[in-house]
Amino acid sequence: MNNKPTLLDRYWKIRLDFEASHKEAMPSAGQIWIYQELLYRIGVLEVFQQFAKAAPFSNELKALFPHYRVVDAYVENLRKERDFPEPATPEAQKQRETALSSLNSVIEDYRRRYGSYAPQSQEQYQRDIGKTIATVLPAWMQYRNTINEIKISEDKS
Repeated sequence: MNNKPTLLDRYWKIRLDFEASHKEAMPSAGQIWIYQELLYRIGVLEVFQQFAKAAPFSNELKALFPHYRVVDAYVENLRKERDFPEPATPEAQKQRETALSSLNSVIEDYRRRYGSYAPQSQEQYQRDIGKTIATVLPAWMQYRNTINEIKISEDKS
């Protein structure tokens, strides 16, 4: 069994540490900005977790399509929202463009695959949508880090 904390676990720890350290002293505007990004990412990860859990157990496209459509719409929204602040340097702009291009490629790839989707078993969609989410998230995180980076220290336990 893997006891390594997930990204969601790590984000929750950062959130709780932030809240504990600012019970008495007000955070700076910059700290609040990173805090809102942290809350945003926690929410996104939790929503994807629920999408994976709620995936229909069926091989009937009529049952699968509504779920897929909502997951895809959510991904599309993530691609377009919260693209602020503007990059500070041309190098940062290039990094953001590269990360967005990578995210777009991941999205286009899964859309092509689902365009002719025909699951062979009732549990296949659950596995496939889980793999899709697991592929989208790293690309999205890379993109988000070009907008508002959240540094996570590696736990050495």
